Amino acid sequence: MLTIGQLARCHGLSTKTLRHYDSIGLFSPALTGRSNGYRYYLPAQVAELGRIVMLRELGLSLDDIARLRGADEETLRQALREHAARLQGEIEERRQRIARIQRRLDQPEWSQTAMQTPEIVILPAFRVVGLAWSPQDEGDIPALWQRFLQREHEIADARPGGSYGLCQPLPDGGWRYLAALQSPPDAPVPDGMAAVEVPAQRYARFRHVGPVSGLPATFQAIHGSWLPAAGLEAAEGIEFEYMDERFLAPDHPDSLTELYIPIRA
Repeated sequence: MLTIGQLARCHGLSTKTLRHYDSIGLFSPALTGRSNGYRYYLPAQVAELGRIVMLRELGLSLDDIARLRGADEETLRQALREHAARLQGEIEERRQRIARIQRRLDQPEWSQTAMQTPEIVILPAFRVVGLAWSPQDEGDIPALWQRFLQREHEIADARPGGSYGLCQPLPDGGWRYLAALQSPPDAPVPDGMAAVEVPAQRYARFRHVGPVSGLPATFQAIHGSWLPAAGLEAAEGIEFEYMDERFLAPDHPDSLTELYIPIRA
């Protein structure tokens, strides 16, 4: 039989690791001395431990490895395929995070956007039709716009001139976002799209100049300082972005987006 030290050396492990594996029931000695508590292992356990070490090096958790004890070759291969798919997803998520960091670093100014005094406007009720996205859905708002641009021609009699990025609060406290066009009240709604009736409302209108990636910072400034500085208070309701010919491209430094925030009378 092998001592714990001999077995540990076979795979370059510490004896502490083997004791931990024993304590969690993952890999136990064939015999434990009654008088001295020493652990002893059978030669066949060298290969068994080797499989655990291999799976650990491939990134599987100890819980996953425990579930795979005694699994046949095909089950093991399927588990590794699924693990590889998870890793690929994590890699893509990290790539996207790095890209967001890089975009942030590329911004010339880190300070908050210069103070704006809003223009107060009153708009009559209108209707929009478009594609909707909620935070629990797959993808994100830029991907929603890509899908919408491929289908906006399906909206009959859409009013020319501009597009709407509409944020609609929901009764359950959530919200959804629509990439949409203004549409007549009786126009049909294409399959997979939604119609929203925007009520007549008093708005504070702001301007965002630059890439759409900077919109969150502008909204934070609006609600955190610009509205209070103007003596205004946001009202619960639909707020929206409006983009016309002055919107040049999502990443263009000179693109103009108008932001409409409902305010209390």
